[in-house]
Amino acid sequence: MRKLYSSLFAIAATAAMAQSLAFNFESATAGMVGYDGATFTIVPNPSTAGNSSANVAKIVKVNVPDQWAGGKITGLSSLDFSAASTSVLSIDVYTTQPVGTVIKIKLEAPYTGEVDAVTTVSGAWETLLFDFGIPACTGSTDLVIMPQPFTNGGGTTFYVDNIQQIAGGIATPLAGLPITFEAGATTDHFFDFESAILTVVPNPHQNSGNTSANVAKLVRHRGAPFGGSKITFTNPIDFATHTVLTMKVWTSAPIGTNVTLKTEKPFWGVERSVQTTKTGEWETLSFDFAGSLSDMPTLTFLFDFAAGTTNVGDGSANSTFFFDDVKYAAIPLSNDELRVLNALRVTPNPTSDRWTFSLGSPIRVELCDLQGKVLAVAEGAEDVIVSAASLPSGVYVARIQSGETTVSQRVAKL
Repeated sequence: MRKLYSSLFAIAATAAMAQSLAFNFESATAGMVGYDGATFTIVPNPSTAGNSSANVAKIVKVNVPDQWAGGKITGLSSLDFSAASTSVLSIDVYTTQPVGTVIKIKLEAPYTGEVDAVTTVSGAWETLLFDFGIPACTGSTDLVIMPQPFTNGGGTTFYVDNIQQIAGGIATPLAGLPITFEAGATTDHFFDFESAILTVVPNPHQNSGNTSANVAKLVRHRGAPFGGSKITFTNPIDFATHTVLTMKVWTSAPIGTNVTLKTEKPFWGVERSVQTTKTGEWETLSFDFAGSLSDMPTLTFLFDFAAGTTNVGDGSANSTFFFDDVKYAAIPLSNDELRVLNALRVTPNPTSDRWTFSLGSPIRVELCDLQGKVLAVAEGAEDVIVSAASLPSGVYVARIQSGETTVSQRVAKL
């Protein structure tokens, strides 16, 4: 009986120690732990402008080499982000570090997810939002606050306060491609990772290259080389019928910047990378997934990324990318594309020496390899001839522009 009583007491003590959000640090808070040499303590508020609390929590990354040092609160019972009413974590943050500083939140014990937010002020309080709506994290008991990851410490200081779960948007998943941002995908459909932040914004470069009113904007802040964003559909991406995806991209990053699409399912993924051929202009990039499985429902977007690289973003214009109209190349997005595809004739295809592109109206043809590199450009009033004589045998992608409409067509050299 004594053993049974001891066990019951332990269970009761554990239940009593369990705590839930919100935290305002006005009194002692159980479970606060600094890790990797960081300190995590309750101190007087350094600035009541924008936050009237008397006390706040202070994290100091003490040691220079400890890039991932921070603070955690253990023994929580409320880290469930599966409902729209509690899908966002709200934290007030104060630091004198530069604007654009990344704050990472991780859910651990066990690990279920992590989300980054980026500061927009320095030397003032602001409320940062960490959206866990996709995926719906639940089951962790430790809340980890990791300020300025991937960056050395050495006394850098951060204050946090008023940690609480608030309502956020959990978007109804899209069935599948295409992705447009006019009346389809929203910011809430995407899940950002490793310091990349995606938002849906008015098209800042609306012109004949892309007349859409809204586009996606992805900014790579200081973080891992593979920072990006992903969307998960209710249906797998179909590469059995359609093998090429196209996407419109605008960036001021240099020509030759890598753009990568990756299809994923648990424990498996296939990626295709191409390089930009323009800077400061919209262009349509093609990604050939021939031979890929058709059972992967997630599409991941990575910009300025190549396997093995240590290149990371910095929040600048060269780390900013706009994209739009992600679709199967063979399926038109609009009536204009359908008109061009129905009227287009490519003969012979495959060819041994040259292709003739005919539309009955002025067109421009860019011939690209499967990595997106432009190999030849030709234009004409009606028939446009592109030589294949010097090309090795294989499959290529032709981008055909007619007025404001661009379509892609696979062509082959024997």
